[in-house]
This record gives sequence, structure tokens and C-alpha cells, in this order.
Amino acid sequence: MFYSENTPSISMTVVGFGQAGTRIADLFALVQKNGKPVYNCLALNSNDGDLKELKHIPPDNQCSLQLGGLGKNPEKALRILNENENAKNLLKSFIAERVRPADQLVLFFAGLGGGTGTSTIVKAIDEFFEHHNKPIIQEELVAIRKTVEPDDFKANMKKYVAQALRNAQEKGRLIKIGVVATIPVRSDGPDALRQVNDFAQKIWKLSKQPGKGIAFVVFPDNQRFYDEWKAKGVAETGCDNYRDFANRKIFEIFHELNTATNGGGTSITFDQQDFRRIILEGTGTLVMNKITRNIDEVTNTYDMKNMFVDSIAGSYLHDPIVLQEHTEDGRTKFAKVHHIGLLAVIDKKKADISSSFLDEAKDEISQKIPLQGTIFTGYLQEKNNFEATVYTFFKAEALPARLAKGLVQEYEEFKKRNESVTFKSDSIEKIEGSAADDDIDVSDLLVDLGLENEQIEEKIKNDEDFDLEFDVSDISLEDLKS
Repeated sequence: MFYSENTPSISMTVVGFGQAGTRIADLFALVQKNGKPVYNCLALNSNDGDLKELKHIPPDNQCSLQLGGLGKNPEKALRILNENENAKNLLKSFIAERVRPADQLVLFFAGLGGGTGTSTIVKAIDEFFEHHNKPIIQEELVAIRKTVEPDDFKANMKKYVAQALRNAQEKGRLIKIGVVATIPVRSDGPDALRQVNDFAQKIWKLSKQPGKGIAFVVFPDNQRFYDEWKAKGVAETGCDNYRDFANRKIFEIFHELNTATNGGGTSITFDQQDFRRIILEGTGTLVMNKITRNIDEVTNTYDMKNMFVDSIAGSYLHDPIVLQEHTEDGRTKFAKVHHIGLLAVIDKKKADISSSFLDEAKDEISQKIPLQGTIFTGYLQEKNNFEATVYTFFKAEALPARLAKGLVQEYEEFKKRNESVTFKSDSIEKIEGSAADDDIDVSDLLVDLGLENEQIEEKIKNDEDFDLEFDVSDISLEDLKS
């Protein structure tokens, strides 16, 4: 795939947490152009031993929390991270000083199998906001405070915090992060399913808080990777175990899309600015898919169009996203879908295929999906191993089926076999069944201000610039639109 040697459309810092996350980041670290790493890659784990397995991330970009492992118990690990001052400070300094968000996107990778990555990625999201995005919002809020009457500012704090966040977004000052957290195989057992259910819920909720700067989440499914690896075998996959197979697939789809969208050579190339819009605008699950066929099986534009239609209905890393569902009263509810990308890579052997397949695919897909944004298209003609490949990618405010409801069903099956297991009701199913959190009360955003009304009034009277302690978790998307 010659296009994978192109300059990436989006410059990325890649951060791996725990064993699974650091191994994925290590694959990104292998990519070089002109003898230099293409991606800035870092790794954090709970002990030194696991970091020694990394082959490509430089030692200076590795950090150990010096805890000797966290025993595949993320709830306990979270308590340790909150109570162990040394580990807490190491994580803070790692995020504040070593994760330098000079790139357009910071990618967080972790496994939700119950180890270090499960607990640290949630803490890392909060720390990233605290050290990188919160000061930016504070600056915007102080600037607003200087332009309004003190009484108005105090009486309408919620409105002005929302405006500060909106100003930071419109100026492009907020640093975007993408969160990629793999969910476990069924054989990991009920306790892993329960805890993963809980931590996935935390991540999904964080992704709906605009101030956190989360551009997207992806929940790759290890059960799917295991089933595929087992069906194909070591000879066909080239991997000795499903974990290596999973890590490679996750790396490949991100890197291929990031480079193919910056290729040339045809009249309809994918604009890298359009790719950035798809990846960085809006929120939700980033759904990516890829279908490849032998070039001799693709005879006309109809075949290419159908590849796109098939691709948009599936996903490369997890179960398909259910974009619509029927309610008991006969109504149909749709998930919000933001911009969509359609990209084809055709081997030069079939250079005579008309590009009209893009318009045909675009038309059919637009009629099937309740689109909120724009469909962007492009194609490349170059050496592609005598294959035709199509990529589809979009963000939807919905979850993969197994994560939304499947984990609950699997947990219930374990429960029936072992009645001593108690079912935890606050599952991801609860999130899927709830509203899109667009109506979050901004009052929670002010909970962590750390200032009583009298203190605020005194500071305003003295015309002081004060440090506003708050969490933007209660700013909703509707507040930003108002």
C-alpha cells in the first residue's frame, strides 16, 4: 500500500496506557518517514517490566507508575491512583509535561480488560483537561468577565462559562483527544464484564462533555478479533495470538486512513481538511470500515458503488452501529450521524473505471443515513497489490451493539450459571437507552468553582482576576448553540 507512505493528514501524538495500549502505540512508533518518526509516541504502565517489551517507543517517552502491576482490578487501581501520592504525581507530570499537545490530535489507547489501562485512561482524560484545556477556558472566561457588568457576570455565571467554552472551540484553542479503548473477550469472565461495563460508561459520559475536548471514542472488540483470528489461523493472519492481530488491525485502519486521505494522482482526491473535519468535528463513536477485493472482481462502477454500500453498513473494529431503532409506539428513532467520508483506492490495472461510482454511492448512502453533516469523497489510483479498496468513516452518537446491550446479556448468562454473582444495574445499556445528554444541567459545571457567592462578589468588586475552579462537565451542546 504505497499510500501509507504519504504524509499524514492529521499530526498525532499517540499515548498508550497499560499493556494493550502501549503495544498499539509501539506499532505507531515504528512508522518513519525520511528516517524520522511520523508519530510522537508515549507509553505509560504500572511497572517497569511491561515497558521492557516495547521495541520502538524511546525509553525517554516511557513512564512507569512504579506500582508493580494493578492486578486486573480497575476499581482497586483507581483507588490506588487516588491515594498513592507518588503514582498520582507521576501520572500528573506525565500528562502535563510529557504529553505535549502540539499536534492536532492526541490519541489515547488502552484496553478495558481490567488492567492498568482501564483505570489510568479515565484519570488521564481528567488530567489532560486539567492541565491543557481548562486553563484555556479560564482565560476565555476572564476575558469575558472584563467586558460585562459585575452583577450580570455573577448572576449569569452559567451562561458566561458556556460562552467561554464556545469561544475556545470557535478559535480552535481546545486540544482534541481521541479515546480508543478495547473491550474484552467473553472468557475474561463476569467480573471483567461488570467492571468494563462501568468504565466504558465513564468514558462514554466524558465524551459527551464538550469541555473535555474528546473528538471521538472507539471501542474495538477483542471478541470479534479473537473470532476472526481463530477462523483464519496463524498462517493467514501472520500473528501468533489474537492480541497481536487486534493491535495490528487497530493501528492499520488509523494509519491507512490518515495517509490515504492525503494522496494525489486523480482528479478527485480526498482533501485533508475535509478529513480533519470528519475526525475532529462533532462527538460520538468513530466508525471505520474497509473492504478489499481482487481488482479482477471489480468490473464496473456498479461493483465499486456496492462496495461502499456494504462498507457503510459494517465496521472494521467492532459490531455495526445501530443507526435506527423502532419504539413500542411505532416511531423510528435515529442516531445522529455527523460528516461521512468515502474513499476508494484502485490499483492502476483498472484505471479505466469511471469516478461516477462516488456520486452513485454518495446518493444511495445519503438516502439511508440520517445525515447531520456532509459526505466527502475521493479516490486514488496507484499500486495497491492488484486490489480495490474502499474506506468508509463517520461519527455517530451511538454505540456498538455488544457494548450497548451485549455485555449485559453476557453478564446475565454468567449470572445464571453462577447465582452468587450480583448484577450491576448501571450498565452501558442505561446509557444507550437514555437521551444524548444534550440537556445536562450546567449547574454541575460550577460545582468545582471553589468560590462562594460572597467571595466571587468581593473579587469582582476589587476587579481581581481570580482562578476559577470548575469542571466543564455540565456544559451541554445545546448551551454552546444558544
